[in-house]
Amino acid sequence: MYAYFLFGCRAVTDHPAVTIQPYREEMSRIVTTYIADGGARQLNLSSRERNSLLRALAQTTHPSAFREVMVSVEWSLRCQAHPHFIRWTICNGNRPRVAFARGLGVFTILGGIVMGILMTLSNVPRGFRALSAIPLVLHGMHHRHLRPWELFTSEDEPTLYSEKEATRNSYEDEPWVARYEKRNIVRKIFDREVWIEEPAMRQIQDTIFVQSMIGAVVVSGIMAAIFVAVPGGGLF
Repeated sequence: MYAYFLFGCRAVTDHPAVTIQPYREEMSRIVTTYIADGGARQLNLSSRERNSLLRALAQTTHPSAFREVMVSVEWSLRCQAHPHFIRWTICNGNRPRVAFARGLGVFTILGGIVMGILMTLSNVPRGFRALSAIPLVLHGMHHRHLRPWELFTSEDEPTLYSEKEATRNSYEDEPWVARYEKRNIVRKIFDREVWIEEPAMRQIQDTIFVQSMIGAVVVSGIMAAIFVAVPGGGLF
């Protein structure tokens, strides 16, 4: 079906092909990248929708040729691509920084539990057990780490990338990949940060932070109540 489109053969339709077809070259690139099987950014279209669209585009380059797939593409954008993008952008740190923060959090939680157990088994008054269970949470400054490609790209490189993106959709061969891999783990953890300019993204992160705070306070309160209620062991 794709070869049928490229060679401009007449489709099986009652309408003749339009003689004047502006933007035919641009339309061919769109088909190669987004519509044809195996395209670099192939859209999630059914076989029927794809074949129907290719038949229509073989006849005309008018935007009305996309009418039948518009609903499907819009649904895919709103319900699949956009939610995935939001989930990806919510994370404001790179992978080493996230792993470091999680490890530090787990170590702090385990340390607090061990301290609570030791204080329970000792002669320390019960009130100190409650104080030891209060969590210390640092609110983010609405910053995010620079993405790896932002660390090494210049102002001229986005233009060069836009010329290549029609033929492939992979970043493994980009120059910044090798340069970023050579950075030591400490530099990755404490990479440069920038202010998050999108208000909606800051609001989402604030919501997640508040939910985490509420959960932490509830869990910490329950654990503190348990440690306070347990009689002291008096072992040391």
